[in-house]
Amino acid sequence: MSVRKLIVTASLAFVALYAYALRRIRRFEYLDLHDANVPGSYVAVGGSRVHYVEAGRGDPVVLIHGIFASTFSFRHTIPELAQQHRVVAVDLRGFGYTDMPEDAGYSLTAQATLVHQAMARLGIERAAVVGHSMGGDIAMRLALLHPESVTRLVLVDSVTEHEMSRARSGRFVRPLLSLIAGLSLSTRSVRRGLRSAVHDPAHATDDVVAGYELPMHVKGRLRALGALIAHRHRDLPVEPERITQPTLVLWGEHDRWIPLERGQELARRIPNARLAVVRSAGHLPLEEQPVDTTKTLVEFLRAEAPPATEIVAAEVETV
Repeated sequence: MSVRKLIVTASLAFVALYAYALRRIRRFEYLDLHDANVPGSYVAVGGSRVHYVEAGRGDPVVLIHGIFASTFSFRHTIPELAQQHRVVAVDLRGFGYTDMPEDAGYSLTAQATLVHQAMARLGIERAAVVGHSMGGDIAMRLALLHPESVTRLVLVDSVTEHEMSRARSGRFVRPLLSLIAGLSLSTRSVRRGLRSAVHDPAHATDDVVAGYELPMHVKGRLRALGALIAHRHRDLPVEPERITQPTLVLWGEHDRWIPLERGQELARRIPNARLAVVRSAGHLPLEEQPVDTTKTLVEFLRAEAPPATEIVAAEVETV
C-alpha cells in the first residue's frame, strides 16, 4: 500500500472512530440540566445558576468538591456539620447541576471567584472553607484572593502544584478529549475510577457509583470538562506559604491518587497548618471514614484557637 493510501485509510478510520465516540457521548449525556431533579437549590451568580445544598444554622462552612464529583460527595459530612453550623456545599461550574455557559471561565481561579460570588449572594461574609482534591486548590485560591472571607481552611487530599503543573499541559490534548471520553465513558469506567480512589473497594457500591455518575449524564458535561482543561493555563501557581488562615490538612493514609507525602509537604509549607492522617482511607476519606473524619473536622472548627496539640479522633492520627 502506498503512503498516500495509508494516510487516506488512517484518516477515514479516525473519522469513523470519532463519529462513533460522539454518538456514545450523546447517549451518555442524556440528562437536560433544566429538567434534572436536583437535590438542592439555585442561586443566581453573574447571569447563571449555581447549584448548592444547604443545611443547619450557625457559623458558616462552605464545602467545595473535587473533579468528577458534586455536592453528593458531602452527603455524609453535611448532616453532622449542620448540627452546629450553617453548611453550604456548592457545585462548581462544569460539575453537578450548576449552569455551564460556553463563554464563562472554567479555570480554578475562576471557580474560586464563582464560589466567592455565591457566598456573597447567600449572605455569607465569612466562612470556614473545606475543599477536597481539586476543590482544595480552589479553596486555597479563595483564601488567598479573599482572605477576609475565609476564617479557616480544611484541605482534604488536596491537589498540589505537583499535580497542577502537569494539568496545565492538558489543553494540548483537548481535541482528543471527545474521542477518549466517548470510547471510555460508562458505568464501568466510573466504578473503576471510584475503586481506585478508595482504599477498600467495597465502598464503591452500586448506590455510590450511581450517585457520582448521575450528574455526569448532564448534557454538555464533556464540553465543560474540556473548557476546564483548556483554561488551566490561566491559573498562576498557588503559594501555600502565603496562606494565613488556620489550616487542617486531612489526608487518607492510602491515597493512590495523591500520595500522603504531598499532604505532609503541604502541611509543612502552610505556616499555620496541622496534618491529620486518616487510617483505612484512600483519596476519599469523607466517603470511607465519614464518622472519624467529620469528628476531626468538627473539633478543628470548634477550637477557639488553632490546635496546638493532637486532635483526638478514632482512626485519625494528627501529626
